[in-house]
Amino acid sequence: MGRVVILFGALAVLAVAVWPEAAALQGAKRRRAVEATRADAKNRFVGTWKLVAIERLGPNGELLPAPAPPAFGSPNPTGVLVYDAAGYMGMTMMQSGRRKFAGAQPTPDEVKAALLSYTSDCGTFSVNDADGVVTHHVQTSLNPNYAPTDERSGFQFSGTRLVLNPSRGVDGTRARVTWERVPDVTPSTPVHRRLIGFWKYYTREWRTLDGQLVRTDPPSPGFVIFSAAGYLATCVASGSYGSYFGRYEVNEKESYEVTRTIGSVNPAEVGQLALRYVAFAGDRAVLKPVPDIFNGQLVQRYNIFDRVSPPLGSTQ
Repeated sequence: MGRVVILFGALAVLAVAVWPEAAALQGAKRRRAVEATRADAKNRFVGTWKLVAIERLGPNGELLPAPAPPAFGSPNPTGVLVYDAAGYMGMTMMQSGRRKFAGAQPTPDEVKAALLSYTSDCGTFSVNDADGVVTHHVQTSLNPNYAPTDERSGFQFSGTRLVLNPSRGVDGTRARVTWERVPDVTPSTPVHRRLIGFWKYYTREWRTLDGQLVRTDPPSPGFVIFSAAGYLATCVASGSYGSYFGRYEVNEKESYEVTRTIGSVNPAEVGQLALRYVAFAGDRAVLKPVPDIFNGQLVQRYNIFDRVSPPLGSTQ
């Protein structure tokens, strides 16, 4: 019996001796598991999503009629939502049936209608999987009251769809926004590969064709997004807010990208082609539209952006 007591006593001493190390190891494993769960939750969002529907729900969850245009709702709004593995997000949406401006300069009513029927936000995002909430940390927005701010939405995934439920309004109503995942495409050229990702706006320069500087804009909040699914979206608050989205293609031989505009703050730009020549300098991209007239002289515009998401294929 004495040998048994001694044996158990020795085991107790051994357990006490190794317990701190074992506890630390178990703690590290739990932390890694929590971090992996968080990463998995965040990674489920990563990609390009196309808008399917915007619905209005009443205080008791009942489906409400769509608001009268130009407010968002049915029928057939269109939009793109992009989440990046580095934690960046960009969202652009446009209501269908928007009217072009009647003249060269819009009337106050036309401006109001255009702003009510289009929206865009860009910034970063975080996910609380336990609470089922994704938060958009908006850095720039068409609505200046939204930047900077945090926009919280409940979320549900179902197959290839993502449903976001933003916070309720003061009247108790809320939106239900449904998105469909768009498959990525395989980049066919080196320029295409280098373009994919989020680029933060730095500045804009106007130069004469012989290189003389005419004007420089100060740094402003903004992004241009080249998604891996072939969608482009912009939200740049430089001077006046500019935003549009569409499908883009890359011409490797001539080093330019061309975007067919699906939606824009300016209704007249919908359906147009936007062409920009592309040049890289490290983690900086310069997008150059075709030369145009500025203050009575022909100038080249340089839109300068800095990469904020890792390059395609990076292990960062």
